[in-house]
Amino acid sequence: MNSLDECRQAIDEIDSQILKLLRERMVVAEDIAQIKLNHNAQVTDRKREQEKLNLLQQEGKLLGLSASCVYDVYTAIMAHTVSYEQSYIVAAVNQRGLVRDSSVAFLGTIGTYSHLASHRYLNTFRGKIDVLSCQSFSDIIAAVESGKTEYGMLPIENSSSGSINEVLDVLQGSKVKVVGEICYPIDHAILALEKIDLKEITDLYSHPQPVAQCSQFLHEIMPKVNIHYMKSSSDSLQAVAKLKNRTHVAIASHHAAAYYNLLPIMDNIANNIHNYTRFICVSMTPVSVPSQIEAKTSLTFTVAKYTPGSLIKVLETFSQAGINLVKLSSRPKKNRGQDTWEELFFADVQGNLADPKMQEIIATIRSYTSSLQILGCYPSAEQQAY
Repeated sequence: MNSLDECRQAIDEIDSQILKLLRERMVVAEDIAQIKLNHNAQVTDRKREQEKLNLLQQEGKLLGLSASCVYDVYTAIMAHTVSYEQSYIVAAVNQRGLVRDSSVAFLGTIGTYSHLASHRYLNTFRGKIDVLSCQSFSDIIAAVESGKTEYGMLPIENSSSGSINEVLDVLQGSKVKVVGEICYPIDHAILALEKIDLKEITDLYSHPQPVAQCSQFLHEIMPKVNIHYMKSSSDSLQAVAKLKNRTHVAIASHHAAAYYNLLPIMDNIANNIHNYTRFICVSMTPVSVPSQIEAKTSLTFTVAKYTPGSLIKVLETFSQAGINLVKLSSRPKKNRGQDTWEELFFADVQGNLADPKMQEIIATIRSYTSSLQILGCYPSAEQQAY
């Protein structure tokens, strides 16, 4: 029988082979993306993906692998592959290669969900990515508008708590364009200096929102723990790493642990384990989305407030054209003049702005609105959460 060190060395060698094979797979995916671009073929083929998963699970079973293991691994691989193909095609159409340097502004510091989402969104770039830590959403907008960074990452809504109104407010009147989105899993975990029994934990550091989102776990498992509220998840991680007290822990993303040499000792502690935050990526340079990629268009508008049915007419225009309006929210309008109660509507539509049908809709609803602004048209990523 081999020793533990020999077994670990064997695992390391196998993992290196897997990485090389994954790289080979991505090279082929690049060829596929070019073929799809040349022939205007759809990037996402859900039937093909499902058939492939079924086949892989059957092959895995013959090798003694569990179906769930094969499914989880290849679902992630396929999601990354689709994301890469999509990024390749969009970059090619907009004549902006993926092999280049870029930069992104995000809220908080290293280890926040905004930081992690920024890296995941730009993970197809093969160049240097400079990051800029910001203290507010308006700082992110300012960084992009001034050219300090190429991109800005903004959390726009959460699957549990809904729209993030502060972001909707800073988008009003800004010059940036939405060029992409990413749905990032909120995988709250207990992070500690070392492996420790949950009963030994005395102090917990976290932003108020994760504490609220993990309230059931904290009430049932750690009802007597001292909770220290911090300004951000990264502040919580920094505090635990600096104090070096094994009984002090933080709540943050599982993926943030490596940035602070911490260890996840309990995963998926949120009340809702299927919790996602949708981030939008903004830039001063809009993108064109080719027809083979599922697109989404975001816009803002106001309606004639004292004209009955004006909002209904806008919504009916989308409905009658068979275009799905997937998100509608409103905020008090800035610079609203003398009308104290004027509202600005934010809408996300499943449709490509370049489509003649969408152009016709936009032209039609302008007559029902007092103002209308296109925030951006970009590839939809709601089916790529992983």
